[in-house]
Amino acid sequence: MVKVNDWLNWLGTNEWKIWAKGVYGKAWEGRLEPYRTLLKTTAERFGESAKIFLVRSPSRLNLMGRHIDHRGGFVHPIALPREILIAVQPREDEILNIHHALTSSFPSHIFKFSEISPPKSLSVDEWDRWTREHSKQRKEVAGWAIYAEAAAATMVNWHKELGISDLKLMKGLNAVVYGDIPPEAGLSSSSALFIAFLLALLHCNFGAQRLKVSPSIAEIFGYGEWYVGTRGGAGDHAAILFADLGKVMKVGFFPMTIEHLPFPEELCLLVIDSGERAHKAGKARLEFNRRVAAYEVGMLIWRERFPELSMQLKHLRDAAPYRLGDESKVYQLLKALPRFATFEELEEMMPQRKEQLMQIHETCRSSHEESVSLEIRGTCWFGISECQRSSIFGKALTEGDFQLIGELMNKSHDGDRVTVWRNSDVFPFQFPTEDFALDAFEQNRVPIWKQAGSYRCSTPAIDFIVDTALRSGALGAQLSGAGLGGCAMVLAHRNEAEQIGEKIAKAYQRALGLELSWFIAEPCLGAQVIEQPSFVGS
Repeated sequence: MVKVNDWLNWLGTNEWKIWAKGVYGKAWEGRLEPYRTLLKTTAERFGESAKIFLVRSPSRLNLMGRHIDHRGGFVHPIALPREILIAVQPREDEILNIHHALTSSFPSHIFKFSEISPPKSLSVDEWDRWTREHSKQRKEVAGWAIYAEAAAATMVNWHKELGISDLKLMKGLNAVVYGDIPPEAGLSSSSALFIAFLLALLHCNFGAQRLKVSPSIAEIFGYGEWYVGTRGGAGDHAAILFADLGKVMKVGFFPMTIEHLPFPEELCLLVIDSGERAHKAGKARLEFNRRVAAYEVGMLIWRERFPELSMQLKHLRDAAPYRLGDESKVYQLLKALPRFATFEELEEMMPQRKEQLMQIHETCRSSHEESVSLEIRGTCWFGISECQRSSIFGKALTEGDFQLIGELMNKSHDGDRVTVWRNSDVFPFQFPTEDFALDAFEQNRVPIWKQAGSYRCSTPAIDFIVDTALRSGALGAQLSGAGLGGCAMVLAHRNEAEQIGEKIAKAYQRALGLELSWFIAEPCLGAQVIEQPSFVGS
C-alpha cells in the first residue's frame, strides 16, 4: 500500500499510460478521469498521507447466452472499460465504513460483519431461504450500500471455503467508491460493485498471501449476491473476474469452465444506452423472477411427464439438441408444457408438487397479488433455443463466420422482442407458441437455434435501437443484460461503427424525441486488486 498522494502523482505519467494500455487496450485514454475523481475524493476523506490500495471491477457485455447461465447454458462475455473503482484503507476491527465520491446521490454507510451475517454457515439451499427471510427484516439501507453488506455476509457464510479459519480475526475497511458504469443499464453494475467490495475484503484479510480466485470461488460469488434479493447465476461474476484483454470468454456451468476466444480485430461492439431503467427493487424484479419461475415450473412438468429422462434432464440446457441429441424429443418436451398457467392451475395439474410450487410462487408474487400467471412454454422455448445458439456461437467466432454471429445475435434478440419498427411505425411482436407453430417448425425442419422463443424482456425503445442498427448496416444487434430497459449492443465492422452509432442516435431523437448515449466497447482485463502504482519499487 502507498499514500494517496503517490497514487495521484502516478496518474498521467508514462508508467500510468503503459499500465493502462495493458489493462484497457484501445480504450485506455478514457480511463484517467475516473481514477482522478476517486483519488481526489479519497484525499479529502482520508487525507493525502493515508495508505491505501485500489480495486477495479469492470462491467460486462454478454455477446451470446442471455438469461441462461443459471440454467447451465454457455455465456460469452467481455469486460468493458466502464468500471467500479474503490480506494481501500484496511481496519483492524470488524467495521466497514463506506463512502461514495458522489455523496449527494449515494449516502455513506457503516456496519459490522456481525450485524448482517447469518448466525452460522449455511448451505446454498439454506442461504437461499435465509436471504429471502432476511430481506424482509433487515434495516433499510441505501441501494448501493447493500452490495457491501452482501459482500461481508458472503465472506462470513463461506469463510472456510475462502480460507478464513477464525471469524474473530476478520478485518473490516474504510473505503471510497466511484464508478462510471451506467446503473440499471444491463451492464452488470450491481455485480461489479459486489465483486469490488468482496475483492477489497478478501485482500484486507489475506494481504500478500493473495487468495487465488478460482471458478469454484466465482460460483460462491454468484450465490453471495442473492443477499440483495435477485436470483441469478454466476455468469456475470465469472466475466468480471476472469476476462482477458482483447478476448471473448466462453463460460460453462455445472461445473464452471472457462475458455478465452479471440475477438476479431476488424469488428467492434457499440454499447447503446436507451436511457430506460429497470429498477430491480420493484416490478422489474418480479418480472425477472417470473421468467425464472417459468423455467423451474417447466422442469417440474418434464420430470412428471417424462420420468425416463429424469437422470438426463438435470438443467434446462439438457433439453437443447446439443445435449439431448434428438430434435424430435425437444418438440415433445415443449408440447407437454402449457402456454400459460396460474399457480392454482399448476397445483391441480401436479398436486404432488404443491410444496415446490408454493415456494416458486413466493419468489414472483407481489404482496397484493392473489394469482400469478406464467408464460411457461414460450419462456422454456427461448431457454432451449438460446442454449443451442450459445453452443455454436464460440465456433462461429473462432472461424470468423461474421454472418452467422450476426444471425445468432438477431435471433436471440427476437426471443426478447416485444415490437417491430419500420422506420417510425411500430407494430406489436409475439413469437407464436401455439401447437400449430410447433408442428410447422418441426415439419419444416427449422433448426432449433433459429426459433426465437418468447422471453419478452425487451422494450419498444430497445427494439427501435436494434431495428435501426440493422437497417444502418450492423452485422447483429440485441438486448444487453436482463432487459426491461438499459442498453442494446450492436456488432459492426470497426470502420463503420461511428457512422452507425450516429445514425441510431439521430433516428432515436427524431422518432422518440429522446437523447441516447453510446460508446465503443473494447474487451479489457477483468477485476484487479492494485497494491501500488506501477513505478513504485521498479
